[in-house]
Amino acid sequence: MSDSSQTLLNIFIIWGLTAAYYSFFHNYSKYLGYQVAERASLDFYKDTIEHIFKLDFSWQEKENSGNKLKRAEKGLDGINNSIRRIFSQVIEIMVNIIGITIIFLSINKFLSVSLIFYVIVFFIVGTLLLKKAIRQERVVNKSSENLGGLTFESLNNIQTVKSLSISKSVIRLVSSNIDSLVPKIKKRIFYYQSLWGITNTFSNFFYFSIVLYLVQGVFRGTNDVGLLVLFMGYFNKIDSSAAELTDVTQDLAMVKTWISRAKYILDTPPLIENPEKGSIQSVYNPYWNELTIVKINFSYRKNRVLNNISFKIKRGEKVGIVGLSGAGKSTLFKLFLDLYENYEGNIFLDRISLKNIQRQSYIDHVAVVLQDTELFNMSLRENIKIASVRKSKNKDLINEVIKMAHLEDVVEKLPNGIDTLVGEKGIKLSGGQRQRLGIARALYRNPDILLLDEATSHLDTHSEKEIQKAILENVNKFTTIVIAHRLSTLRAMDKIIVLENGSVVEQGKFDELLEKHGVFARMWQDQKI
Repeated sequence: MSDSSQTLLNIFIIWGLTAAYYSFFHNYSKYLGYQVAERASLDFYKDTIEHIFKLDFSWQEKENSGNKLKRAEKGLDGINNSIRRIFSQVIEIMVNIIGITIIFLSINKFLSVSLIFYVIVFFIVGTLLLKKAIRQERVVNKSSENLGGLTFESLNNIQTVKSLSISKSVIRLVSSNIDSLVPKIKKRIFYYQSLWGITNTFSNFFYFSIVLYLVQGVFRGTNDVGLLVLFMGYFNKIDSSAAELTDVTQDLAMVKTWISRAKYILDTPPLIENPEKGSIQSVYNPYWNELTIVKINFSYRKNRVLNNISFKIKRGEKVGIVGLSGAGKSTLFKLFLDLYENYEGNIFLDRISLKNIQRQSYIDHVAVVLQDTELFNMSLRENIKIASVRKSKNKDLINEVIKMAHLEDVVEKLPNGIDTLVGEKGIKLSGGQRQRLGIARALYRNPDILLLDEATSHLDTHSEKEIQKAILENVNKFTTIVIAHRLSTLRAMDKIIVLENGSVVEQGKFDELLEKHGVFARMWQDQKI
């Protein structure tokens, strides 16, 4: 067999193997790789959201909810895109470059070495120029997160936006964010276009140089026309592969910034719910006898909110906490929920500090009804059962708590009963109905400690009476701590703690405090007027 025939046979074999790869292995690798990409990205998203839930309340207050979600979503996209790129392009690029280089190696070693040199230089130049573009990409991403966060918050508060007709004000804020973002995007575009301008110039220079060399060889008789045609045909593949390799590098660098923004969240350690801390903490003792608050001092930054707070709560007691707005009631409540631990003093369950008890172990035995009950866009049943921490053997428990919370009339009127979707934030229910659902959810946890934070302060008289009735019928089953705006709701309490300017100024039963003619008595008189 002649040398030319052997060369032709080698080219044919390589072409056949390449065709076989494209027809089966390439697509099959995509099939497997895309599954890996989807699963890995979704797991990363779940881990990020789960970690956000564990981070301390002080961190949550600093971060916009929309920004958190944007970071998690960008991280998901980053993982997904990077793995897909590897299976859809990187493998194909490497096959093209290696395959074509081998073809020319068997025909003309100079061309083979030249193509390897071209790919390496193209990649190095492209990567160096890419650094400025990636730095600008981070700037754009941060501003984009702020815009997304504002949009998320606006949509999440759509009822307020519609009710107050403040959409124009919101759009002005959105426009201001966009006006700030556009110049940053222009700068990013400039860096990327500069990158492609320089690499394209290098590509054209290399191409014409080699073509000129081969044409001269044809005229001298050292090269045949077939080699020239072969090079011109295959160079397009090499060129596009080198460009795609730089493009992939660019995309991988970009998604790295997305992932790093999300990974920043994952790298932020929770202080209160830190697993390492939890391993040396005690578990909650359900048979405790006394909850003791000892000389608590707490500040938001430099603003002192609680000042030397001390009192005791016996197991099974019903305790009310009152005070004017800003007295420190809600802050104290957050400490009972173990949302902050950066306070002076201590909260003891018998002799064990709350700081030395695993938070999850403690919270599993606590239920809370907040001032505004927050609901999910799920059924009424699911909104109650989502709070369950222990699988109940009592199949009728959900019906029992609905009855205890005086929700039966609400359930009867709903089109699908207990399985009716309540809408985003429970928009399909009235304020009183949402609060009663919140009570049902708290009772479903079967807690040891029940916390009620001004659960009736924003309701009409009828709704307030219904909720007060639901509360008073159930408070004897738990150790109950109630923050109340309306003092009349506290007559049944065993003890009332009166706060003023972050300090305990009085404590005692309802009638005892009235007889003192102090702060509580003045508050009572003000509410009667």
